[in-house]
Amino acid sequence: MNQKQIALTIIGFILYGLILIFPTLGDFNLFDWDEINFAESSREMLVSGDFFHVQINYEPFHEKPPLFFWLQSLFMKVFGINAFAARFPNAVLGIFTPIILFLMGSKIKNSSFGILWSIVYLLGFLPNLYFRTGIIDPYFNLFIFSSIFFGYMFLCGANVQNKLHAFLSGIFAGLALITKGPVCLLIILLVFFILMIRRKVKPDFTSIFIFLIMVVGCSFIWYGYEIWQSGPWFLMEFIKYQIELFSTPVAGHQQPLYYHFLVLLLGCFPFSFFAIRNIMISPKRYTDFQGVMKILFWVVLILFTVVSTKIVHYSSLAYFPLSYLATEEIQKIQFGKKLSKLFKIIFISFAFILSLSFIIAIFVLITQPKFLYENIDDPHIQEIINTPLDWTGFEFLIPLLILFGSILFIIMSSKRLIQSIILYLLFLGMFFTFSARWILPKIDFLLQGHLIQFYDSISEEKKYISTVGFKSYAHYFYAKTDQLTENDLLKAKKLKILKTHFNVDSFHELNKAQKNKFSSHVVNWMAVGNIDRPCYFVTRSNRKIEQLEQNKNLEIVYHKLGYKIFKRSIK
Repeated sequence: MNQKQIALTIIGFILYGLILIFPTLGDFNLFDWDEINFAESSREMLVSGDFFHVQINYEPFHEKPPLFFWLQSLFMKVFGINAFAARFPNAVLGIFTPIILFLMGSKIKNSSFGILWSIVYLLGFLPNLYFRTGIIDPYFNLFIFSSIFFGYMFLCGANVQNKLHAFLSGIFAGLALITKGPVCLLIILLVFFILMIRRKVKPDFTSIFIFLIMVVGCSFIWYGYEIWQSGPWFLMEFIKYQIELFSTPVAGHQQPLYYHFLVLLLGCFPFSFFAIRNIMISPKRYTDFQGVMKILFWVVLILFTVVSTKIVHYSSLAYFPLSYLATEEIQKIQFGKKLSKLFKIIFISFAFILSLSFIIAIFVLITQPKFLYENIDDPHIQEIINTPLDWTGFEFLIPLLILFGSILFIIMSSKRLIQSIILYLLFLGMFFTFSARWILPKIDFLLQGHLIQFYDSISEEKKYISTVGFKSYAHYFYAKTDQLTENDLLKAKKLKILKTHFNVDSFHELNKAQKNKFSSHVVNWMAVGNIDRPCYFVTRSNRKIEQLEQNKNLEIVYHKLGYKIFKRSIK
């Protein structure tokens, strides 16, 4: 591939992002929990001016380091505090990730493999979807994978660039460390350890030293500052939370052992179906990069199968090795390998089932058939089902793009592989774009959009607001909660509650159980204490909260689509 073809490849990915990713980033609201959680932390950085302490409701949030929030804050500064800005960092990766994979594939094999790998990765349903979200994992995964790529180069290479590769591997490992935490080092070091044993690599201690120095130096930007500013309690709290993720199911995310197997198989369609043939580890094939990809895949899959907390994107790092292994199989089609009839039938059948599932779900939302709610006793669910929406009536046809793309790929791949994959990618991109423009805003309205409209209406008001009986971050972000000064805290009795009930001076000194009790004390004060501004209590309509229902000082100011909001005004 000459320089002109390389330039056209890069331009192609840029155009794909500009046309099929960026335009719809702000067409619907951010979703609870993760998207709004992260966006709110970034908003609070801008409001407070404190860019080194990640916070939620202006209280310490120990779960995540700040790198991704720095990026979100930067784009919120440019585009405003909204969904578009919150999703913008990942949309940028929607352009850069395939370009990086193209360059890596060209280095490992050749430019033809590189372009194929970069497109195949984007073909995956979940990989493509995550570039349109505001979650941390796309950056975290890219940093880890880049560290492993350059680590492979310095561990298994035999040239003068080994120390440069060690330097780059350490830099990316350090960036991953301040993006989501120390689990990245566990994955990277496990892959390196298994690789060194299998390849019988004699470690170059100079390169390893360079790697470690860069990891520490890069991550020290934040970890060092926090320990210096806040003392060892910060590090202990952060480590305790990471251990909790492994040992106990957090936030109700209990799933069966096979959970991530299904997520990768179904969520990475279509390339996961090709990777199945190439996924089992063969000791004879450990002599090239394919072996590293197999190691990485199984390390991620086994590690997050063992972890008690199971969330869809926890195994998303496996998208890289899975797409690589799939590309090796797909490239064989260029050299005359034919797909079996059984594979074609299974492939098209799954595409049909996937498309049909989307079609039925959207058709039901449009037509609102009576049989759905005749046997439902909950009036609030009936209200949601019966809520009229402004449909054109043709939205249910959009999922056919997935089916058409799959059929054209199977028909064309034997003669025009690259063209068939590009066409498939365009169909998938149109599916996401059209869904984001005409389907997701309506689903968003039913689930939370109507509530967010109310939050927007009180966003300029000085108030206290809290959810009762359920967890959400939407009221923080969309109602724009204020940062309370020490004087405000005293008025709100927060400092008094901390001192009298818990014998501490700051929120971060409380453990998890105490924080829940503290929140209950604050809600109780909002309901019956001496307040200096209006108080709002958000609850679900199907939950009867006696503390609110029987309080004569409260009035219901919102009751719609499964939510109820009480207000206590200042007398």
